[in-house]
Amino acid sequence: MTQQDRWLTAASFREADRVPIELQISGAARKHPACARLVEFIDNQADNFVGMPGGAQWGFFGLTTKYSEEVIEDVPDRYLRKRKVHLTPVGEFHAITRHFYPHVNSPDFQWERRFVHTLADLERLAEAPREVCTFNPDAYFEARAHDDGRAVRALGVVHALGNLVRQGNMQEAYMWLAGEKSVMHRFLQRINEQVRDTILAMGAAGMASWFSVCAHEMLIPPWIGHRMFDEFVFPYDKMVNDAIHQIGGKLRAHCHGNCMEFLEQMVDMGIDAIEPLEPAPFGDVDLAEAKRRMHGRMMLSGNIPSQNFPSCTPDDVRQWVREAIQDAAAGGGFALRTTGGHAGVNIDLDEDVLVNVIRNVEAYIEAGLEYGAY
Repeated sequence: MTQQDRWLTAASFREADRVPIELQISGAARKHPACARLVEFIDNQADNFVGMPGGAQWGFFGLTTKYSEEVIEDVPDRYLRKRKVHLTPVGEFHAITRHFYPHVNSPDFQWERRFVHTLADLERLAEAPREVCTFNPDAYFEARAHDDGRAVRALGVVHALGNLVRQGNMQEAYMWLAGEKSVMHRFLQRINEQVRDTILAMGAAGMASWFSVCAHEMLIPPWIGHRMFDEFVFPYDKMVNDAIHQIGGKLRAHCHGNCMEFLEQMVDMGIDAIEPLEPAPFGDVDLAEAKRRMHGRMMLSGNIPSQNFPSCTPDDVRQWVREAIQDAAAGGGFALRTTGGHAGVNIDLDEDVLVNVIRNVEAYIEAGLEYGAY
């Protein structure tokens, strides 16, 4: 059984030979000698969900863009500041970011100004002319022809509101949900119609696939509650997800945080799989209860709290893995996955901490193989 077959068997709510074990680490970590065992497992046994070429070019909120950035201030040994620009058919959107030494190339940085800074910026996006985004069927089918079965391949789908609260002025974006509803609904309707039409065009080209989306962790408590979710998330997501299902695809969502009481809405609006299902205190997911509610309706992945890996022991990890398998593995529909990015393997950690993290990731793998057999 290939890794791809194993994951898809679980996603169809059947038991494979064992519970799928997901694990990925960064490119930099792959080069670290201490990660050799992890790399060997990832390359040969891990049951991962990864991107594939040929998908839609979503641009900047669905608009074609010419992106550029420049350093506007560099204070050696302290920080540098960048001005980042998207030049679109409706004008320029720019952000200012601050990056701290010695990690100026890290994906973590401080926003000083975000791209969608004012209501006028939002209105420009809401009124912009839109058309089906470009995609590349040749690249897609080339990748399919050379698929070696080592992972499930997925195409990304943009999420208008999820992007807005990350790429926009965060405080204002949430206030616009309450105080500028007409503009917000116009923005969401226009972009999600564009996303829907693009997905339908991809389907017409034969590009039925799993899709992946990253947004919903910013669209649940403490950010917004059920009323706003039902008004600003559910109908627009369902429009897009219905299109995915219409072409024969399925959707997996990435959602940290307090999603337990939103799982019903998420499955009803068409999400087919979700990760990483964080337990307390990082989230609020009771895995056994989530399994009871979602079995046969939504594939569950995650629940192993790798945020604890810097300080916990391998015995702790083995217990968490054993309990997760007991709670959710029966009948398929579950994959092991850590809840933190790259399982906490960060080569910038102090050496003793990194060693402990790697030891705990190895325990995660070993326990998954030991306890996960059906």
